[in-house]
Amino acid sequence: MRNFLQGLLTKDPRQRLSWPDLLHHPFIAGRVTILTESAGPDLGTPFTSRLPPELQVLKDQQAHRLAPKGNRSRILRQAYRHMAEEAKQKKHQNPGPALEQEDRTSKVASGTASLTRLKATPQEPSLLTGVLGSEMKSSWAEWRAGEAPPAPCRENWITQDCEQAFPELRPEVVGQQSLDAVDLENEEPGNDDAEWRHLLETTEPVPVQLKAPLALLCNPDFCQRIQSQLHEAGGQILKGVLEGASHILPVLRVLSSLLSSCGGDSVSLYSFCRGAGLPWLLLSLLRHSQESSSIQQQRWYGTFLRDLMAVIQAYFACTFNLERSQTGDSLQVFQEAADLFLELLGKLLAQPDDSEQTLRRDSLMCFTVLCEAMDGNSWTISRAFYSSLMTTQRAVLDGLLHDLTVPQLPFHSPPGAPEVSQPLREQSEDLPGALSSALAALCTAPVGLPGCWEAKAQISRHLANQLTEDSNQLRSSLISGLQHPILCLHLLKVLYSCCHVSEPLCCLLGQEPLALESLWKLVQGKVKVVDWEESAEVALYLLSLLVLHLQDLPSGMEKLGSEVATVFTHSHVVSLVSAAACLLGQLGQQGVTFDLQPVEWIAAATHALSAPAEVRLTPPGGCGFYDGLLMLLLQLLTQQGKGNPVRVVASSEMWTVLWHRFSMVLRLPEEASVQEEELSLSSPQSPEPDWTLISPQGMAALLSLAMATFTQEPQLCLSHLSQRGSILMSTLKHLLSPSFLHHLTQAPQGPEFLPVVVLSVCQLLCFPFALDVDADLLEGVLADLTDSEVTAHLLQVCRHHLPLTQAELPISLLTRLALSEPPSLNQFVSTVAACPTTTISFLSAALLGDQPLLTSDLLSLLAHTARVLSPSHLSFIQELLAGPDESYRPLRSLLGHPENSVRARTYGLLGHLLQHSGALRGALQSQLGLLNLLLLGLGDKDPAVRRGASFAVGNAAYQAGPLGPALAAAVPGMTQLLGDPQAGIRRNAASALGNLGPEGLGDELVRCQVPQRLLEVACGDPQPNVKEAALVALRSLQQEPCIHQVLVSLGASEKLALLSLGNQLLPRSSPRPASTKHCRKLIHLLRPTHNT
Repeated sequence: MRNFLQGLLTKDPRQRLSWPDLLHHPFIAGRVTILTESAGPDLGTPFTSRLPPELQVLKDQQAHRLAPKGNRSRILRQAYRHMAEEAKQKKHQNPGPALEQEDRTSKVASGTASLTRLKATPQEPSLLTGVLGSEMKSSWAEWRAGEAPPAPCRENWITQDCEQAFPELRPEVVGQQSLDAVDLENEEPGNDDAEWRHLLETTEPVPVQLKAPLALLCNPDFCQRIQSQLHEAGGQILKGVLEGASHILPVLRVLSSLLSSCGGDSVSLYSFCRGAGLPWLLLSLLRHSQESSSIQQQRWYGTFLRDLMAVIQAYFACTFNLERSQTGDSLQVFQEAADLFLELLGKLLAQPDDSEQTLRRDSLMCFTVLCEAMDGNSWTISRAFYSSLMTTQRAVLDGLLHDLTVPQLPFHSPPGAPEVSQPLREQSEDLPGALSSALAALCTAPVGLPGCWEAKAQISRHLANQLTEDSNQLRSSLISGLQHPILCLHLLKVLYSCCHVSEPLCCLLGQEPLALESLWKLVQGKVKVVDWEESAEVALYLLSLLVLHLQDLPSGMEKLGSEVATVFTHSHVVSLVSAAACLLGQLGQQGVTFDLQPVEWIAAATHALSAPAEVRLTPPGGCGFYDGLLMLLLQLLTQQGKGNPVRVVASSEMWTVLWHRFSMVLRLPEEASVQEEELSLSSPQSPEPDWTLISPQGMAALLSLAMATFTQEPQLCLSHLSQRGSILMSTLKHLLSPSFLHHLTQAPQGPEFLPVVVLSVCQLLCFPFALDVDADLLEGVLADLTDSEVTAHLLQVCRHHLPLTQAELPISLLTRLALSEPPSLNQFVSTVAACPTTTISFLSAALLGDQPLLTSDLLSLLAHTARVLSPSHLSFIQELLAGPDESYRPLRSLLGHPENSVRARTYGLLGHLLQHSGALRGALQSQLGLLNLLLLGLGDKDPAVRRGASFAVGNAAYQAGPLGPALAAAVPGMTQLLGDPQAGIRRNAASALGNLGPEGLGDELVRCQVPQRLLEVACGDPQPNVKEAALVALRSLQQEPCIHQVLVSLGASEKLALLSLGNQLLPRSSPRPASTKHCRKLIHLLRPTHNT
């Protein structure tokens, strides 16, 4: 609730939680009922909706019109009035100098020197005046043709005031004094020209950007003047002329503000930079200033370099340097500029340690920004950049490591030592802070941007090798800085990145008492650092990494469990709770015990899952933000001797919040069943899950948590799965969709955990079929799964993602769905038809594999398909049994399979196919030995095999055609099956013998005494359905003259009359057997008159 209220009360409207996003917040998700119709004619919807684009434009224009204007505000008008009064008083007091000053100003304004400054002539209003007057004029042409702004502007008042305050800065004095006597370090921006000051104010970044900065970007005159000013002032600087420094400083500061404030308009900003010659002019100035010793001796050199580096840093931070926002050749220019900057930085870091410290600091800060820009680019660009630091630009990396080991002022004054003044301490810590920040940016893997991870890992390995050398002082320098208030966070990130790729370094740190002590103190909050929350988070993750790699825990680590448990249960910072859970999970796997009561850890987990996640660092092993929490919950839920926390968890708010949170992490579609109808592997349409929050490993842990809960509380599983549209059911179905599985295969470690995820989902979906469930409830579950095309998804999963050894459970679930719901069976056949080659290849491999259960399920599925669907849908089954060379090797292998269940279901499948397939009858006739395999099943020891074989032979005999004579070999076996103990086998045998009569096998049937046996079965079998099958067979066979004579000679009419009389003597309340009709009809057919 706290996070929900905080989101509603956020001051910034762009960050405020608004409709409809607030409905997905875990605090109210699923608890708000939305009326689709208006409550009444006078009542609208209680929620606001997003404005359409045209209304949004009008709103922005209104905000711009009502916003305070830079030179129209009350404060500025009072300042202008006050300055005008002061100028008037000075004019009356000293009219001579004032006239001379005005005369000098007019000469400068009309001379050639005005080309190097943004000043206005009486005929041409100044560019800045026109831009700031944009409320009256809408275009540059109108600004040029329009009237001058009403407010008078003294263009040189800053210059005049500076000259009055500092006489040594007057031009005539500057020519007489040495340049070394001039110091621009504390000079205010724009001392050369008032208009540059206005430009600086106009372009200064503010939360609500107005049109003035964008208007400057689109103005070619402004761009040309900037370039001209940079060229001319830069040339003067290279010659050591002070005037160049005074002219270029305002330009640099305006450029820095402009690049920072217009980052959203990449096209206009990059066009402006190209027109202004950026970044080559800036880098050229930086290179020449480094190579010129005369320039470096000037007192204004530091100010100039500071502003120059600020512009370069702002340029590297522009969005057009990213691949997703590239404009034209911006990426190529960015790469070339980055290479040139690295070359300059390498030369700078190679200079003596006592060289310009400020330049080193600013350059390193710029390098940090450059690394952040590279992290957001594609893997090709970032890999080339970071790889160059190991090859062509190795001087930068070596310089960073060398400078970091140079002794600095002590971080903490030893007892009895004189106190170091705070300014001196801050100055001494500027460079180490920039060094550690740059090194951290170089090593730390950015969250959610895996493209540069491998290249950064190479740098981390190199640094880790340096840290593991005994002769190297770098490790001691890093460890000693872990308790420094400023350097701590950056050094922690460096060590964490290096330990990620170096197990030997983990072992060394585990043996460093100072390192472990510093980490423990950070976790306990005993070290005062600038950002304790983030530092403690990195320390917890670093400890988790050490526990993961160390075989034996360092001494004292067991006691840390209680401290970390306190952080987990009492901290309100979600990132700390997540990091503490990660460490507790690792400690628990090492056998460390910590006392956590269910009420405590359930409350902590609920808070961590409810509040927004601020992911600042990739957890150990590439895990997601919530992975450690899920693994800890799984440990706590399954540990022995803690009562039954499963019931408490299942009935708590945490269980609901858990699934709501992960539906958001997965970016679950609102209408999954509709959106996923057309999904295919080649064109995934659903958004990619946020792998920074949960990794494939965390997804497996979540499903294991669900399995552990539902195994002990199965009714809870039913309540979730039977509720149509529930979060749990929607999540499980989404995890089987082709779109999610496509994203999972592309994720780090995704292919490794994909089988675990799929099998866990299938196990959860099998719960309703394994329990005693109400028929209506089960029907609802089946309908939900059918509507989501789970059957098709299961076949696609097995076909594309799972090894054959793990396809048994998904195929079993698929078979159950297809046998229960006709639409599911249609989905199966449609999926096969959509991709027949790969599907038949998979089914063939599964049928011929060494997994009897998998083969049996598939045969049941195929048999049901052949029984229910029309012959037009069965061609793929024929192709499966025939094999690619049509030798029917797969069918032969299945008929001779050692497993009884496989042979039985193969015969059953043949029986259904032989009802329709003439091609299969032809194969039985033409393929040598195939019919013998079919008949061999009639004498099988297994009853299920005999039943399937008799069914198949009977259907083969029906309208056998050319196959009929070959079926004479089946008559002895069928006759013998009339006495089988299984009623179903006797029925199939009787029906099959009846089908053989019309095929010209009468003599063979008489020879095997088939009429006598059928008559005995018809009169004496205890099963009514067997009697009926025998009577039907006799009706068919009596058409053969030889068989008719045998039946008459046996007195069949009298025997059948007794049977019919027995049926008539049954009580009227008893139903009449179906055999009665057949009995009367057969008696009629056997009469001599009928025969005549």
